[in-house]
Amino acid sequence: MFVFVFAVPALLVVLLGYVVGYGLWAWLGGLVDDAAGTSLASSAEPAGWVTGLLALALLVRAMVRRRRRRGARPPESSS
Repeated sequence: MFVFVFAVPALLVVLLGYVVGYGLWAWLGGLVDDAAGTSLASSAEPAGWVTGLLALALLVRAMVRRRRRRGARPPESSS
């Protein structure tokens, strides 16, 4: 059960990043495809995975920084 506490939110972040990356790449690729006659929209899936994993990496980095800052503060005195 303990693994699910971290795995489920991580998978949701990757999924959200995937959906955003896929949608943006397909939309922008579709615009470029119409103008230039290329097929960039077909590579939307790898772009989605990269975006999802990048979102997870950025979130983990932000959480680690936040935790380190919290631990670096001197303890508050109760006087």
